[in-house]
Amino acid sequence: MNFDPSALPDLFGRFHPLLLHFPIALLAWAAVGELICVYRKESVPGDGPVSLSWVVPGAAFSILAAISGWLLADPADPDSALAWHRWLGVSAAFLATVTAGVGIAVARGHHNAGNSYRLALFLCVPVVMGAGHIGGELKWGDGFVEKGFEKVFFAPESQDLNQSESTRGQIQALSKGPVEQASQGVSQPAEEIGNQLYHDVVRPLLDTHCISCHGPEKSKGKLRLDIPNDVKDRLREEPVFVAGDPEASLLIELVKLDSEDDDRMPPPEEPGLTADQIKALEDWIRAGGPWPEDSESGRKGPVGFRGELGAASPGKIRILDGHEEDGHEEDGHEEDGEPDDFESLFSEQIYPLLELKCFECHGEKKQKGGLRLDLAKPAMADREFPTIIPGDASGSELILRIELPDDDEDRMPPTGDHLSLEEVSLFRKWIDGGAVWPSEEAVPLEDVEESSVGTSKPAAQTPGQLPRFSPISIEDPEVMKIVESATRALTNSGVRVAPISQSDSAHEAVFRLLRKNAGDAQVQMLKGLEPVLTRLDVAGTAVSRVSVAGLWKFRKLRILNLSETVTTDDDLATLASLPELTVLNLFGTQVSDAGLDILAQMRSLKRVYLWRTKVSPEGAKLLANSRPDLLVDIGEALSKEEPITQD
Repeated sequence: MNFDPSALPDLFGRFHPLLLHFPIALLAWAAVGELICVYRKESVPGDGPVSLSWVVPGAAFSILAAISGWLLADPADPDSALAWHRWLGVSAAFLATVTAGVGIAVARGHHNAGNSYRLALFLCVPVVMGAGHIGGELKWGDGFVEKGFEKVFFAPESQDLNQSESTRGQIQALSKGPVEQASQGVSQPAEEIGNQLYHDVVRPLLDTHCISCHGPEKSKGKLRLDIPNDVKDRLREEPVFVAGDPEASLLIELVKLDSEDDDRMPPPEEPGLTADQIKALEDWIRAGGPWPEDSESGRKGPVGFRGELGAASPGKIRILDGHEEDGHEEDGHEEDGEPDDFESLFSEQIYPLLELKCFECHGEKKQKGGLRLDLAKPAMADREFPTIIPGDASGSELILRIELPDDDEDRMPPTGDHLSLEEVSLFRKWIDGGAVWPSEEAVPLEDVEESSVGTSKPAAQTPGQLPRFSPISIEDPEVMKIVESATRALTNSGVRVAPISQSDSAHEAVFRLLRKNAGDAQVQMLKGLEPVLTRLDVAGTAVSRVSVAGLWKFRKLRILNLSETVTTDDDLATLASLPELTVLNLFGTQVSDAGLDILAQMRSLKRVYLWRTKVSPEGAKLLANSRPDLLVDIGEALSKEEPITQD
C-alpha cells in the first residue's frame, strides 16, 4: 500500500455523481413547500420557514457537489456546455447558501426577511435545474429531453422507421467493391470505393448520429467528427481511426458495443447503427478512410484527384504508395493552371496570414530563434528542425507548431488567437503543393540571419554549417520489416515517426507532443529503428537518464533534442559516441561548464543549444573559441574575438 495525498482531490471529484442529486431533490422539494404556502396565502412563520429543514442540508450538499464537480472536470476542456454547467453549479451553491442564511435569520427573529427568503429560494431552484439539465446533456447527449418529447408528439411515420431498401442496397453494393491494401499505401481502386462510401454513406452517418456531440458547437471528450484532423489524430491514447485497420479503430469498437453500454456510440438512448452501416464504416476505414473535398465543379473525386472518380487532373499527381506518375493529357502539354493556383494561394492567403500572425516575431525587425518568415530562403533554410519542407507539410516544423494546443508554450503564434482549422488546412495545402513562393530579390542567407550567439568568423569559419550525408538505403527486406513494425507500434502509441523524405529511408521520431506521458517505456519502443533513425525529439518528456544512456545504439542519429529533460554532464559521454551527431539541443537541462570539454571533443557536432542551462557565458565563449566550426547558442550574444583563421 502506497498512500498518495496528492490524489485526494481526484478521489473527492469522483463523488460528484453521488452528491449532486441531494441538492436537486432537497431544494426542489423546499420550493414546492413554499409554493403551497404562497398559494394558501400563508406568510413565513415567525419561528422560521417550514422548508428551512430542507434548504440547510440542500445548501450544504450543493457546496459539496460544486466543489467535487470542479475537481472532476478537466480545466482544459473547451466544451462551452461544461463551462456553463460548472458556473451554474457554483451559482446554485451560492444562492442556496444565501437562502439558508436568510432562513436562519428569519428563525432568529428577523421576521421582515421572510419574503427575501422565498425570493432567494425561487431564484435558486431554476439555476439548480439549469445546471442539472446541462449535466444530463453532457452525460446523455444534446437534446436528451427534447428527443423524448419528439418520440411522444412527433413519432415518425411507419415507412420512415426502417432504412429504405434503396439506401440499404446502395450500402451493400458499395461495400462489395475491391477494397485492397497495398504494402506501402492504399491502392487506387480501394481509394475510389472509400471515397464513394464517404460521400454516400459515411458523411451522412456522421452528420446524423455524431456531430451533435462531436461537432463545432460541442466536442464531447475533446473529439470532433466533422473534421479529419481530429478523426485521424494518432496522438490520442486510443486512436479513433487507424487507416486501413478497422479492428484497431476505436470508432468501430464503440459503434459495436451493446445497446445498454454507456460508452456506445451513438448513446444508448438513441438508435444504434445497422449492421450494413457498420460494415460500410469498416470498409471505408479499410480503404484508407479518405476524407475528400468536393472539386470546384461539385463532382466527387478521391483524395488527390479532381472531377469524376478516377479522372486525374493534368500534371504530376502523388499516388498513395509514394511514387509520382505522369498525369499529362495525351497531347503532352502541361496545364499551367496548377502552379498559378499555388502562387495565387500564397499571395492571396498564405502571405497575409504570415504577415498577420508571424512577422512580429519572425520578420525584418525581429528574428526570434534566428528565423525569418518574410523571405523564402531563410524560411526554408536547413535548420535543426526544418521550418518549411516543400512537398512535406507533416514533416515541417511550422505545421507542428501551429497545430499545438493553446496551453503549449511552443505554440505558434505564442499569443492571441490560434490559427483556425481552415487556415491550418491552407498552410498544409500550400506546403504539400511545393511551398510555391513567388520570386523575390535574392538575399544571402548569412546576411538574413542574425548571429546572436557565438563569435564572428570569416566565411571559411562560419559556425553551424551542417554537412551533407549520403541517403540511407535499406535493401534487406527483413530489416525493413522490423523498421515498419517499430514505426507502426510507435505511431499507435502517439509518437510522430515517419521517413524524412520519399527518397531516403532516414526516419525521425518526435515524442514531445506526448509531453510527460512519454517516458522510458515509450523510448524503448525505438528498438528496431537503429539503422534508420536520424532525428529524435524527446523535449519536455519524462525520459530518464536510462533512456539517454541507451542512445549509443543509434549510430545514425544526427539531430537530437533533449531540451527540458533530466540530462546532466554525465550523460554527454554517451552522446560523444554518436559518430554523426551534428545538432544537439540541451535547452533547460542540467548541463554545466563541467560538460563543455566533452562537447568540444565531439568533432561531428556543429550546433549546440544551451539556453537556460548551468553553462556560463564565459564557458560558452571558451567553447566557441575552441571550436570555430561549432555554433554555441546560449540565448545571448557572446563577446566577439578577433577572427580566427586556419593555416
